[in-house]
Amino acid sequence: MSLKQQALTGIKWTSISSIIIAIIQLAQLSILAHYLEPSDFGLMAIVWMITGFSGLFLDLGISASIIHKQDITHVQLSSLYWLNIASGLFLFIIIYSLAPILANFYNETELIPIIRFFAISFIISSLGSQYGLLLQKALKFNVMAKIGIISVMVGFVMAVSLAMNGFGVYALVYASLASTVIGTSINILIGIKEHRPSFIFQYREIAPMISFGMFQMGERGVNYFNLHFDVILIGKLLGVEALGVYSVAKNLSRKPFITIKPIITRVTFPIMAKVQNDTGRLKNIYLKTINYLASVSFPIYILIILLAEPIVLLLFGEKWTDSIIILQILATYRMFLTVGNPIGSLQLARGRADLGFYWNLGLFFFMPLTIYVGSHWELIGIAYSLLGLQLLLFFPEWRFLVKSLCGAGFKEYFWQILKPLTFAIIGGIFAYGLSLLFGIENMYLNAVLIGVMMGIVVIVLNIWFNREFIDTILELLGIRKI
Repeated sequence: MSLKQQALTGIKWTSISSIIIAIIQLAQLSILAHYLEPSDFGLMAIVWMITGFSGLFLDLGISASIIHKQDITHVQLSSLYWLNIASGLFLFIIIYSLAPILANFYNETELIPIIRFFAISFIISSLGSQYGLLLQKALKFNVMAKIGIISVMVGFVMAVSLAMNGFGVYALVYASLASTVIGTSINILIGIKEHRPSFIFQYREIAPMISFGMFQMGERGVNYFNLHFDVILIGKLLGVEALGVYSVAKNLSRKPFITIKPIITRVTFPIMAKVQNDTGRLKNIYLKTINYLASVSFPIYILIILLAEPIVLLLFGEKWTDSIIILQILATYRMFLTVGNPIGSLQLARGRADLGFYWNLGLFFFMPLTIYVGSHWELIGIAYSLLGLQLLLFFPEWRFLVKSLCGAGFKEYFWQILKPLTFAIIGGIFAYGLSLLFGIENMYLNAVLIGVMMGIVVIVLNIWFNREFIDTILELLGIRKI
């Protein structure tokens, strides 16, 4: 199977998985929003932020090196496996011990048992994470897709059942842990057949990989803070109820991003790693990735901006109307943030995690200040401040990261983004104008009209002016031979 065929097959399976998982999670969010209070979502936003940040250090940044290094040995894998388990145990102890301090920071004592319960997931995840990486390295995306769907479905059933039986915030807590247990267990059952770690640990064998991982871990940590400073500061400055309203809008605006992100990171990273020394091919793969990513995500985000009101009312109900304007602003912010996602795969494929670290370290000094200034105008101010900063970073991001890693010029880079953005805007304007002309009073029928008409216009424009993207979609759907 050629590299292109492997990439398209991987994209197909990862797309199927990501879309199904996104639908399940959206249904879960919609159902729970009717049973839980904004403060419950605020508490969970804090817990997920804390445990998510800690989880970045679970593998000490070494996971990327397993995929990057094409000739990794059994001794190295075994040593990394036991190091990963030791790291998981260490993180459990640290987070369990710090729970009272973290709860005191937010003046929410209820956080203590929740944080401690979530800390168990570090031990569980450490047992199976390497097997998941080896599946990704082997480009076995069909297996990864099935594991992801099964684990999320288990979490969905548990979350909804517990919420309907009055478990409150603990419906989310127990469901999240159950999903982790299922995913890890299946990874181990499948992976142990291919790789059984020996009881051996040789530091010298993995020392270069740890050095690689240090920059990766630093980049992950700083980047995570940059993406979650809003949660940290809103929870502290505006309270957990305001954070709950914000987190619902943020989670919804992230859905396209987290649906598409696995397709990019799981598929493009191992593919780029295989051609890491061929700059021409690497640039070509990267620019195509940007174009395809923007062509899919931009119309979705424009549609969310146009239909924010019916989306919120339909999914969450009247008590969440304050999140409508926040959703529109954050959707615009996420739209531009999404196209920067493949840069991470590009960095790791070239073995330059240091560039990502330095870039995010620079952002680390701007992000909290931007959010703090925006907080003077409540949640809307914070959302606008994030959008403004992202737009200001567009050119520097290309100059410092993209050009230095693959040599792409600004015009060819910008064109891959401008073309899909133009198509999405034209489609949105046409569809919205047509809805005004018809004057349909029912909000939801009007939303369907806008969605259908916009989709038709965007598809037609892509057929005329972005044919390669359409051909790739047809290949993925099996209409054309890969």
